Amino acid sequence: MRRSALCVALLMSFASGAQAGDRSDIAQWSGFYAGAHIGYGNAKASAHFSLLGLPLLSGGENLSGAVYGGQLGYNAQWNRFVLGIETDIMATSQKASSTRACVALACGVAVTQTSEDSIPWLGTLRLRAGLTLGRALIYGTGGIGYGAFKSTQTLTTTLASVTSTSQEQRPAWVVGGGIDMALTDRWSLRGEYLRIEASENTTTYNVGGLGLVTERSAMTENIGRFGVNYRF
Repeated sequence: MRRSALCVALLMSFASGAQAGDRSDIAQWSGFYAGAHIGYGNAKASAHFSLLGLPLLSGGENLSGAVYGGQLGYNAQWNRFVLGIETDIMATSQKASSTRACVALACGVAVTQTSEDSIPWLGTLRLRAGLTLGRALIYGTGGIGYGAFKSTQTLTTTLASVTSTSQEQRPAWVVGGGIDMALTDRWSLRGEYLRIEASENTTTYNVGGLGLVTERSAMTENIGRFGVNYRF
């Protein structure tokens, strides 16, 4: 009887120790954190010009370049489930230029359009939800985005030319996902993908020889980046 009781006690002690070891292998993500990131972004900007509702010119361009900035967030953890909120801000070197033309036979009058576009900065505010696998946190994320889209548009006809430069802050939605890997109790590394889609924007130009020309423009952005975080 004593041997049985001793065996049961030893087994319970071993199981308790094993469970404690398992828990220690799970990284703790609760609390505030801050960090920095660097990566690469590729944006697709499209523009459609029309005259009195009739298509005039259409085209698109890719704005590619580096993205770099910082992030700040907070996580709450329940066993293996982690829920958090994060905001970030990024500077970018993304820019592109293009020229397209419409001959008089197609448009009624010869029209040339030149674009010079850039994305000076971007930011997001997102929820994050994920599961821990040992020292790793695998998560999905979604929320809102915002940023500056700087555009210089030149429309030229045989009679006149007009140039318009604007820097707009466009709202957007954001989805993505990534993985955080805990290096220590405080430091972690991250790999992340984000897709940002900005709302459509409408601009009207008064072009000599044509009258009022309407431009509808939209932008989608794909970002891959690596980062480092410190948990407080």
